[in-house]
Amino acid sequence: MTFRVIDIDEVFEINDSYPDTEFILKPVKGSGGYDINLLDNSMDIEFNGNEFILQEYVNGISLSSSVLASKNDSKTIMTSRLLTMNDFEKNNSFIYVGNILPLTGKSILSDVGNADEIRSEMEETSQNLSREFRLLGSNGVDYIFNENGLYVIEINPRIQGTFECVEISLGINMLDAHIKACLGEIMEMPKAKCYAYKKIIYSPTRMRYENLGLNNIFDLPHKGSITEKSQPLLTIIDNDTDFEKLYEKVELTSKKVNQLAKKYQLDVK
Repeated sequence: MTFRVIDIDEVFEINDSYPDTEFILKPVKGSGGYDINLLDNSMDIEFNGNEFILQEYVNGISLSSSVLASKNDSKTIMTSRLLTMNDFEKNNSFIYVGNILPLTGKSILSDVGNADEIRSEMEETSQNLSREFRLLGSNGVDYIFNENGLYVIEINPRIQGTFECVEISLGINMLDAHIKACLGEIMEMPKAKCYAYKKIIYSPTRMRYENLGLNNIFDLPHKGSITEKSQPLLTIIDNDTDFEKLYEKVELTSKKVNQLAKKYQLDVK
């Protein structure tokens, strides 16, 4: 269920009409999972002319697919585990943190039974949706999976956050694949050569950035620049044919970055 709402009073009026349903409130225009909130009776939000929707909350595992589409055809080239802050901190935050791909029984990070069946359904559904909406080039479809099956959450008619990881795992040039699809050709895709893991680090404190000396970090601030607490600091991207080794490497780097961020913490007034 989805409702377009005009103020917080209408939000709670709808919420009271469905006592057995949990809702999230999110802006119509937004990105990265920011400003999406699990509805709380104590919530007090000023709309200030912005458009919001109230949507039934579907709890489960966040997944994503990458699709190449031409005028006459479409092909799902990769499925992945989509990660939010809630996956790490269990804090009901929907802010985007990264992806792990390809999607397998290991990278889905949960005991879901047959991951191959989930992946197959995602691939077919994403291809059908890209044809239905006449998408072109590189596009993405986001899902939630739970005990009731797959739910389509949104279609992103643009290049996705998995861009670098798809290139690493498949060994292709995604920009080239995107342009060719727009011109009518969908490239033959090789099988995944390795797992790839992208994780965005949000600064644990207000800090002045110094060179960290790590070889798997990207999107770095300028040396000496200040990053505020909870703002994006940098991105970890790594790969390995062994999923457990990859996960351990990325999480170790994540721990080191957070430790160094606290070392370079600025006094908070």
